Amino acid sequence: MKKIFAFLLCTVMMLSSVLCASATGVVVDGVGVAFNDNSGYPFIDANSRTLVPLRASMEALGATVSWDGETQSAIVKKGPTTVVCKIGEACIYRNGTKIPNDASAQIINSRTYLPIRAVAEALDASVGWDGNVVITTGSAGNLIHSIENSGSHVSNLWKRWEEALAAKNSGNYQGAIDLIKALAPDFIAKNDGNSRAMLYKHLGECYSALGMNAEASVCFKREADFWTSVSKREETIDATRRSTLINSSVQMYAKTHNDAYKSRQNFGKKYEPKNGLYIGAYAEGDRAVHDPSSMAKFYMNEFPNLVGKDMSTYLLYMPSTTPLSNYQSHIDVAKQKNKIIQLAIEPVNFFQIQENDPTYIKLAQDMEKSGAKFFLRFASEMNDTSCPWYTTDYNLYISKFRIVADIFHKYAPSVPVVWSPNFYPADNIASYYPGDAYVDYVGISSYMNHQPETDPLGQNVDRNRWSEQLDTICSLYAHKKPIIVSEGGASYMDYNTWADITPFSSNQLYDFLTYLPIKYPSVKAFYLFDNDRERYKFSLSNNSQYLNAFKNGIQSEQYLPSFNENANLPQYYELGTNVAVEATQTEICSFIKTPANDISYVVYSIYGTDIATSYAIPYSVNVDFSPYKGTTVPLTAKAFDSSGKKVAEKTYYLKVN
Repeated sequence: MKKIFAFLLCTVMMLSSVLCASATGVVVDGVGVAFNDNSGYPFIDANSRTLVPLRASMEALGATVSWDGETQSAIVKKGPTTVVCKIGEACIYRNGTKIPNDASAQIINSRTYLPIRAVAEALDASVGWDGNVVITTGSAGNLIHSIENSGSHVSNLWKRWEEALAAKNSGNYQGAIDLIKALAPDFIAKNDGNSRAMLYKHLGECYSALGMNAEASVCFKREADFWTSVSKREETIDATRRSTLINSSVQMYAKTHNDAYKSRQNFGKKYEPKNGLYIGAYAEGDRAVHDPSSMAKFYMNEFPNLVGKDMSTYLLYMPSTTPLSNYQSHIDVAKQKNKIIQLAIEPVNFFQIQENDPTYIKLAQDMEKSGAKFFLRFASEMNDTSCPWYTTDYNLYISKFRIVADIFHKYAPSVPVVWSPNFYPADNIASYYPGDAYVDYVGISSYMNHQPETDPLGQNVDRNRWSEQLDTICSLYAHKKPIIVSEGGASYMDYNTWADITPFSSNQLYDFLTYLPIKYPSVKAFYLFDNDRERYKFSLSNNSQYLNAFKNGIQSEQYLPSFNENANLPQYYELGTNVAVEATQTEICSFIKTPANDISYVVYSIYGTDIATSYAIPYSVNVDFSPYKGTTVPLTAKAFDSSGKKVAEKTYYLKVN
């Protein structure tokens, strides 16, 4: 009988009368997963479905698991991949792409069951059956599980630890790795988060010194986990950054006009575009396009001339005590040109906001009566310590935000409410979320600043990619809310040295704009911050190279030059094993990440035969899938650096419909 594998999400599991007692095990890369009374145990139900505890199994694959009660979804994350499983749907969503499955997520006896094969394969693992569920990751993803569950123990623990550090300090990195791995089970048994974290820090540094960046990355990630367990926030952030910056990945995407293939979700929010994304800017501070003393030079008229394309929306900042009428000229032009205004309200006396606050009732009524189109961004960047309304009392912030959101939903129903944290720090973003009922759009302030001093390889190179900065916010909320980049830019002056870094910032800006509509289909708007601020330089008119990067980046048809909720545009969706493509000519592109970010060209192949090569981002090629209709084909992307060395590779088995 066909086996349909599924995962069980629960903390304590007891077999009920409707479940068969015959049990099975789970083996990940040759290592059995240890289940217990807390995690639950695998079993086979009356329909021959193998049910396995989700958390223990996914952690063995190097993934993390969370539960979204508001959407009744289990969320599994590993690296750049987020898998969402919604109760009652016979499918999963891999980074937004819908993958049909022959078993639906469901709740039985108050327990949640999820499809094991689909989830594991969505994390780039393969699944087999030999009496046990056999999962093969084929990567460094199971390194941690194999280390911590080896069962070996040593005597003279601290003496051996000193030997390991001595080997590392003398440059004998492989010898140090062997010693540290042998000591790991004893360190884990001690239940000391600080010692565990340091073990993985040293282990990661040894792997990094040997150029084994994949292994180093997972060790630094595990280090971060243990720093978190002992509430060492700065150490957690540092370890997470090191893990991310030295990791390599390949993500492939297909372009389609067919709504059945699009991964983009639409949530029915006011002004939400069906396809594409609004392009906008804060341009009021750029004196080349705006004279605050005269309407003769007004940014909504002049900015499109500067950048070579019209904007669909503009950003304005306003203190909560300022009357809306002070911006009447802006509102009048926006109405005339049918532009959306993102009004960023900066609250005065935020912590004194009261129920039915007259200040916000008046503002909401005025915005509703104005007849203009608005996004209301209120009390943003609250997770940043420099913010005036920052507080570690998350519930206090949430309570004040909810008061204002309720006021606007009542008195200004045509004005969507935007909750918008800062991109950094990312680890506390979710703590400030007010709840689905109070948020229409989730925003993010997203900036790229030059930080070569943070290079985990010690080569004084900034290895960050702005084009992957939205991973966190999208993994948290893109399955249930439309996303907007409330403001963003790449400074072309180094904050610390004041050096001109125009090539760096221009490349980052073009890279970000190129991949934004490809990687993040749930992003519905982007606002460029066109203004200098202290030691940050973002002004377009003062830097022709940076200006040209913006002009070239927004030429994609995905960037909407006018308000259009129903634009008929193609969209991109992420590929993966079991993801379908149409049996026709299809545009394929890739996002390639390596520690050096040195990609010269990408070669695509099917069944090992090269079919196309691309030399510039987003590495687009046209692939004819028509000869493979009704079959599953292996599509491979291979990335090569400027020396011709292969630096990344990925193969997905695609269903050709």
